Amino acid sequence: MAVYKFKLTFEDYEDSYRVIEIKSNQTFLEFHKTILESIGFDEKQLASFYMSNDTWRREQEITLEDMTDDPENPIPEMKTAKLSQFVNDPHQKIIYVYDFMAMWTMHLELFGIEIKENPKFTYPRIGKSVGLAPKQYDKVQRFGLVDDNEFDEITKNYIDKTDDVGSEISDDEADEFGLFSKDSDSGDDDAAIEPTGGFDEY
Repeated sequence: MAVYKFKLTFEDYEDSYRVIEIKSNQTFLEFHKTILESIGFDEKQLASFYMSNDTWRREQEITLEDMTDDPENPIPEMKTAKLSQFVNDPHQKIIYVYDFMAMWTMHLELFGIEIKENPKFTYPRIGKSVGLAPKQYDKVQRFGLVDDNEFDEITKNYIDKTDDVGSEISDDEADEFGLFSKDSDSGDDDAAIEPTGGFDEY
């Protein structure tokens, strides 16, 4: 059975790459699991492969789980889709996206085909690993995403702090900031309050 050799690179990490070797009759699900193993990511998130042309334009999608409601045009699923059914170029390019919240995007490029598998190896396999892979949840932390409990705690702390802030401004404070017209009678409660031009009109 022929063996495909793919080079995996990260969109934002040029110094790191992996070489994945997989038989042509194996599934994209096996490919998916081996990719995650090679970079140390868990298998908790959804993912998709996108067969691509020479300019990395996304074409046919192969998804982990078809979430569409169109039985007439289903999206191929990894568990049944075999690589030989979709790889039709000796330099086939594939985009792999993992975790659609963090949008980890990786490029896979076919760079070699072995006519026969090596009986010493179990496929798919990680043929080569160069450089450190990014940490899976660092991107989520950079985006500042928080879970529900963290959000509730932040909101509670904000409300507690705003409760301590006075909502009224004294006459002395208002005068200090120039909110009253200079010719107004400061002793008359009914004196007209005129804007001093310190506020923009919208």
